[in-house]
Amino acid sequence: MAENIEYSFAAEIAKEDYQIILDCRIFKEWLNASLAKFKIQKIHFESVNYFNKEHRPLFIKLIATATLPDGRPVHGVVLVRGNAVGVLVVLNCEGQKYLLLVRQPRFAISETASLEIPAGILDWSGDYRKVALSELEEEAQIKADDSELIDLSEFWWKDFTPGFAGSCGLLDERIRLYAIEREVTREQLNAMDGKNQTYIDENEWIRTEVLPYEEAAHKFIDGKNLIALFLYERWKNRQK
Repeated sequence: MAENIEYSFAAEIAKEDYQIILDCRIFKEWLNASLAKFKIQKIHFESVNYFNKEHRPLFIKLIATATLPDGRPVHGVVLVRGNAVGVLVVLNCEGQKYLLLVRQPRFAISETASLEIPAGILDWSGDYRKVALSELEEEAQIKADDSELIDLSEFWWKDFTPGFAGSCGLLDERIRLYAIEREVTREQLNAMDGKNQTYIDENEWIRTEVLPYEEAAHKFIDGKNLIALFLYERWKNRQK
């Protein structure tokens, strides 16, 4: 039961933020999912990062004292950030396949221009499809209709999970993966390459890049890219 959990907070967390943290969507969703399968005695909040534009938790690092139902203890360090979406953009031009990707700095992995599919966290909505369409427009400069979205996670996992878990030992995040397919002219293809987006409030510096399908696949190190590609190819084979 949530009311039986003992909560504590690091000294640097302001007291007026305690209830904000406990009531925020990402923590409540993680807590409810965890209580369904584990027994939690204590939760200590070590640190919280907030959205720049509003005082709402973005990342929550916590340490829980928890056990399996039979009493065996489990590793309790968690970085709560909520779920996310990613979209594989497949472009067909003159009989050849291409991928529209974005490059952006990723300090955590020491990369100044990490190559990734358009993606984003569910920071403003619990609606995966709406967020996927929003990220496509924001990061890739593509306006798409809901009917274009191919739900790769639904195809592969059905209702087993909302998405791909990228770092099971630390992150609660599961990424729901989609794809879209577009027929484009050579002129349209060239126009999609090399577009810059800057979002100073979020420290995001994004540049689109169009690469041949197979060439792009061999340049991926981001896990969601590879899983999206794997699921897309399985979906494509099913269509045949």
